[in-house]
Amino acid sequence: MKGFTPLKLAAHFTSGAIGIRYYQIDKKRIDRRQLLSCCPVLPEEIQLSIESRQIEYLAGRYCAVQALRGLGMTAPLVGRHSDRSPRWPAGTYGSLSHTDNRVLACAGWQSEYTGFGIDIEKTVPQEMLPSLEQLVFSVADRQWINHSSELTLCQTATLLFSAKEAFYKFICPHICTYLDFTDVSVVAFNDGEFAVELHKNLGRDWYKGKVVSGKYHFDDEHVMTLIAEMSQP
Repeated sequence: MKGFTPLKLAAHFTSGAIGIRYYQIDKKRIDRRQLLSCCPVLPEEIQLSIESRQIEYLAGRYCAVQALRGLGMTAPLVGRHSDRSPRWPAGTYGSLSHTDNRVLACAGWQSEYTGFGIDIEKTVPQEMLPSLEQLVFSVADRQWINHSSELTLCQTATLLFSAKEAFYKFICPHICTYLDFTDVSVVAFNDGEFAVELHKNLGRDWYKGKVVSGKYHFDDEHVMTLIAEMSQP
């Protein structure tokens, strides 16, 4: 597809029976009309938005379709629920994310996975750190920011934010309830892997103290996070 450059992902991101795609996009080279086959009907607020926003939305759908094709599906479409979250084809879970020039999506079969959460963020600038610390980070998160030696301060802050975004996307199909950023803390991260802990009871299998593991990868100025939990046999 014109305007889409496939990018390589770290090996630990591509392990397992999932379809995953990652592209750099050049909005100036993308023909929006070509992407409409991935999303025949644009949501009203997207139709009314500027062309750049429309391209980002359609690029995310294109990336998601390619991830589903990685599972062997021939003509998949990704719709949208009333809460604006993606509606994946029956029998699948998936997740997608984008920045202004990158798109990332993954998908897998519900018979093999309990869900997915994927996120990509540009490393936050120094001036954004105070607002993130106030609105997003728990007391435990702040300890990581102040004591991490593996990453820069801005990289650490972006990773923590992205890990929480991935977790929210992961639980969304199971628990449709509002979560504050401080309802989850990152309790570990090292060598491409992280863990988040839930701080409130949400019912069913989502209890206070539950820990979910994920993966992360830095690509230039971007950080990517992925939660892909396999079903228990």
